[in-house]
Amino acid sequence: MRKLLTAFSFLIFASVAACAQSDDVATIEAVDDAAGRLSEAFQAQDAAAVKALMTPDHVAVTPYYRTPQTVDQQIASLPDLKYEQTALSEPKVVLLGPDVALRTLTAKLDGTYQSRPLSGNVFITSVLVKEDGKWLERFYQVTHLAP
Repeated sequence: MRKLLTAFSFLIFASVAACAQSDDVATIEAVDDAAGRLSEAFQAQDAAAVKALMTPDHVAVTPYYRTPQTVDQQIASLPDLKYEQTALSEPKVVLLGPDVALRTLTAKLDGTYQSRPLSGNVFITSVLVKEDGKWLERFYQVTHLAP
């Protein structure tokens, strides 16, 4: 009887773990999708989409902005930002909680910001939060990597 109880407990635990992992995969895909749509919105200079995919208290810290930027500052500077981003690594998403995710990747940037060259390999970190059923970016940081 004890062996049967142990086996039954193991099966329940394995089933719960499998469900949690499939939920994690779906969440990671949703986070990646939201980050990809935001990147596309920046490249298309679609101010409405940029604003819709970020929290109102969003902050971006990049070498090209030179100071932390709010959502409104980033949107105002869209005409000054001309760039292409090429991923050098697969994005990595770590779930920090049920409604918070950390996403990182390395990429190559080529372009200009306010007519100043914008190029090189970078490490990108973003924090996304789930609000009203949607994943939104709350924090974004770009760090230059050594050549």
